[in-house]
Amino acid sequence: MGDTLTIRLGEKLAYALKEESRRTGLAQGEIARQALESRLQSAGKLSVIERHFGSMDGPADLSTNKKYRRIWKKSRT
Repeated sequence: MGDTLTIRLGEKLAYALKEESRRTGLAQGEIARQALESRLQSAGKLSVIERHFGSMDGPADLSTNKKYRRIWKKSRT
């Protein structure tokens, strides 16, 4: 697993979390993880592009130069 996070909740939020846990049968930690993941995804912090952007080496014009596509097609046959 990953990191552990300890947070303090106000009475209303703690009560709402307990009720949601009771209603759904999910652990409170799982509900908190889902809420945090949803928040970060909607803010664009967990997008696939951001995680992998810049992770490939190659020429600067790799995506625009047709020469590379021709070479790639030849190597696949």
